[in-house]
Amino acid sequence: MRRLFFALWPDGPWSSRLIEAAAPLLCKVGGRALASVDLHVTLCFLGAVGEAQYAALCERAGQIEAASFALAFERLEWWREARIVAATVARLPPAGVALAAALAKAAQQVGLAPDLKSWRPHVTLLRGATLPRLPVQRSDDAWPALHLTLPVTRFYLAQSQGLGAQACARAEAPRYATLASWPLQP
Repeated sequence: MRRLFFALWPDGPWSSRLIEAAAPLLCKVGGRALASVDLHVTLCFLGAVGEAQYAALCERAGQIEAASFALAFERLEWWREARIVAATVARLPPAGVALAAALAKAAQQVGLAPDLKSWRPHVTLLRGATLPRLPVQRSDDAWPALHLTLPVTRFYLAQSQGLGAQACARAEAPRYATLASWPLQP
């Protein structure tokens, strides 16, 4: 069994720009930073998937015809209950919503029970986040505005790996691996 999810995976330069833009806040927040290679936007969480379902899922994913789109990341948020700091978008592109729904449907068609919560695109930057020295008000200067657009031309099937966290000041070891990807239509 593999622990799988569909996601959007930014390239290295885009991830570096996001980390650089968020640095004024992240250096003041307690928590564990994700490795830059792990930054992603989850489209559909699948959970444990057996080998037969994996093959069928890949076949179904390859049949999805969806349009490319862009995600405009505009702000950082602290999600207190999840204890993460995430980069978020203000507007959901209809093509992204349609892709997330198509992937959930494909998962159901092969006998999986995907997470069916509404798609909330975000990039997790810190896990176990605490804000001991910062007010949580967005108007505070400590919360930098983001102006990063992620062009989305592919989607990926990824697997969670070992979860060995390191010290707060350093990024965690890579925890995800991409297994397959499919292009979106221009």
